[in-house]
Amino acid sequence: MFIGKNIIIIGLGLAVAAFATKYEGESATVSEGAKIVNSGGDSGTGYADMQEGNISFEGVTAETAGKYQVTIHYKAPEFKANYIAVNGSTSGTVDFEEASTWKDVSTIVTLKAGTNTIALQKFWGWISVDYIDVEPYESAPFKLSTKPVTPDATESAVKLYSFLRENFGKKTISGIMTGDMQGYTMGADFKTHDDVKYIYTRTQKYPVIVGLDFLFATGPKANESWNKEYTDKAISIAKGLWKAGGIPAFTWHWKDPLDKEDAFYIQGADNGQGYTTFDFATGFKPGTTEWNTESAAYKGIVADIDHIADYFLELQKEGVAGIFRPLHEAGGKWFWWSINSGDQFAALYRLVYDRMVKVKGVKNMIWVFNPEGSTVTSWDPGSEYYDVLSIDIYNSANDHSSNASAFDKFKSASNGTKILALSENGPIPDVNNMHADEAVWSWWMPWYSTWSGTWPGQTKDAVWKSNMEDERIISLEDMPGWDKYTANISPDTTVTPPDTTVTPPDTTVTQPDTTVTSPDTTVTPPDTSKTHLAKTLRLQEAGTIIGIFDLNGHYVGNAETKNALPRGRYIVRSKVQGRTINTLYIKK
Repeated sequence: MFIGKNIIIIGLGLAVAAFATKYEGESATVSEGAKIVNSGGDSGTGYADMQEGNISFEGVTAETAGKYQVTIHYKAPEFKANYIAVNGSTSGTVDFEEASTWKDVSTIVTLKAGTNTIALQKFWGWISVDYIDVEPYESAPFKLSTKPVTPDATESAVKLYSFLRENFGKKTISGIMTGDMQGYTMGADFKTHDDVKYIYTRTQKYPVIVGLDFLFATGPKANESWNKEYTDKAISIAKGLWKAGGIPAFTWHWKDPLDKEDAFYIQGADNGQGYTTFDFATGFKPGTTEWNTESAAYKGIVADIDHIADYFLELQKEGVAGIFRPLHEAGGKWFWWSINSGDQFAALYRLVYDRMVKVKGVKNMIWVFNPEGSTVTSWDPGSEYYDVLSIDIYNSANDHSSNASAFDKFKSASNGTKILALSENGPIPDVNNMHADEAVWSWWMPWYSTWSGTWPGQTKDAVWKSNMEDERIISLEDMPGWDKYTANISPDTTVTPPDTTVTPPDTTVTQPDTTVTSPDTTVTPPDTSKTHLAKTLRLQEAGTIIGIFDLNGHYVGNAETKNALPRGRYIVRSKVQGRTINTLYIKK
C-alpha cells in the first residue's frame, strides 16, 4: 500500500522553513563527572564541561520527524572525538578539532516528532560545550556514475558495479568477514567455511558478501606453505562464491614491503603482535610526493602490489569480479600506511591503483576508499580512483543504530557521488533504523567469529533473523546469479530537489508525457522540482500511473508492478486530467 505524508521532502531529507533553536550548555544535564560552569560562555551564562562524562540536552523539540542539523559550539584543547546519541541510541561520532576559542562543528541526526534528547557522550571526552543549535536539514540527492572508475572494466565488474548502484538506497547487501582458514578445505563449497556457516546457523540464510584478506600473501613469511595455503584458500572461496552469485570483498593487511618485519601495525599499536618501522615516505623524492623509482621503499611497494595484482588477474581470467579495499582505515594511526600526511597517503593509494589497473591490467575490481571519519576529505586520493566510500564502525554489543551521522557526513564529503558502505562492523545496523534514518548503507560486514572473534555474536538471534528475512536485506538466496543479471548502464539520472516555496496542487509540470508500457521501456526520470505530496492515503483514483521511480531517479515499475516494490519512498508519476503530476509516496 502507498501512503502519503502531508509534508514536503527534498531528495532524501526534510525541507521545512524554520530557524535554528538554541539549547544552552549550562541548562544541560551532566553525568559521569561532567560539570556545569556558570561563567565564561560565549552565549548565555556559562557552559557544560564534559571531562570524562556526558552532556545531555533534554527537551529538544522537532515539529516533524526527520533529519536535523546539530551545530555544537565548543572548545577542545586538542583533537577529540565523542559520541552523539539521540533518544538513547548512538547516532555516530563527532570529530572536534583543536579549538582554544569557541568554534562550531555540525553533524546530522534523525529526530522524532515531538520531544527528543540529544546527548554528547564520552569517547575521548574533554570538550567544553557552550550550546547546540538544532535546525531542519535539507539533503541533496545522490548522483552516482553509471559505470565503475576502472577504464574498460570487465563485463563482470560492470555487472557488479551496476548491481551495487541499482540497490543503493533501497536494499542493503549482507556480508561476513572470514578469519581462520584451518577448517576450510581447498576447493570445497565456500558455504563450509566456519564464518559463513555461523551466519547460516543463526539465520538459515547465507550472506552475499564474503570478506577475504591478503594478510599472509606478502611479507617475509609469504612463501611459507601455511601462508601460501591461506591465500590460495581465499582465492578458492572467491571463485566459488562468484559462481554461486555472491560477491568476494578483499582487504589487505599489508606487511612491511621491505620484508624486514612480519607486521603491519606501527609501534604502540601492535598490542604485542609485532610492529614495523617501515616509512613509505622514503620512497618519495625529497620534499615531494613524486616517487623515486630507484628507492628501496618504492621497489618493495611495487613488488607487493604486483604480487597481489596477479591474484586478481587469476580471478579475472575466470570471469570473477570483486570489491577491493586497499589501505583501509586511512588516517587511523595504527597501520604503516597512515603514519604520514594525507597527501602522501593519497599518492600511495594512487600508486596501488595505477600499478594494478594501468600497468598490470587488473580490470575486475570495484575500488573502495576507506578513511576514518576525520580524514574523509583530507586524505581523499581523488574521486576517479574509487567507486565506493566506506567506513568501519564498531558499536557496542546490541547497538543496532543506523550510524546515520557517519552516513550523512560521508555523503556530504563525496557530494553524493559515491556509493556508501559499512565495510566493517560489530552489531549490524537494523534495517528499520537504516530506512527510518534514511541511512541505507550499500552493505554491512561484521568481522569474523573464528580466531575467537566476538563480533557476529554482538547481534542477537532475533535481530539477525528479522533482518536477514527482511526484503530490504539481500541474502545469497535473493541473488539473481551473475550469468542471468544484466547491467543497467543507462545515462546518469538525478533527482532535483523540489521548490521549497508553496506550490498549488494543480501546478502543471512542463515535461513531455512519457507512457510506460513495460519495465524495459526507457523512461525520462521525474522532474521533482514540481513534486507534490499526496494529501490522501491512496493513489488518486482519477489519475493513471505512468511510471514509478526511486529517489535517485531510476525507473522501478508501473501500476502493474507497484505491489511488488519493497518498502520505501518513491516518486509516482501520474496523468491526471491531462496533466502530469509527480507525487511522493511511502510504501509501508
